[in-house]
Amino acid sequence: MADKELRKMNRTELIEIIYTLKQNDTLLRKENDELKDQLEDKTIRIDNAGSIAEAALSLNRVFEDAENASKQYLESAKSEADRIIEDAKAQAAGILSDTEQRIINVLKKYPELAEYLDREQKGAADERQE
Repeated sequence: MADKELRKMNRTELIEIIYTLKQNDTLLRKENDELKDQLEDKTIRIDNAGSIAEAALSLNRVFEDAENASKQYLESAKSEADRIIEDAKAQAAGILSDTEQRIINVLKKYPELAEYLDREQKGAADERQE
């Protein structure tokens, strides 16, 4: 409104305009506060979504590291187990070889024992055939 129009109005009309403007101001402030709250809520949701995504990425890294560590451990354990098995086989072969040599030495020293064992072995073979 122009200044001239306002000057021509009486006190009641001016009060009504002020009252209407005040009501509009109150409504606009209320709407502004609601919009600010909505914006803040959306901002929080976006921040939380970002935080959740970051947390998920961190967890993925933790799980990947744990998986890699477990693979390394399993490979190491398998290597160690393979080494132990090979050592055991070598020891067993050595024990067998040593035992065979001792048996040969005993049989050379006691030929009658060798003959007795040959007879026993033939007798057992004959019984199996019957």
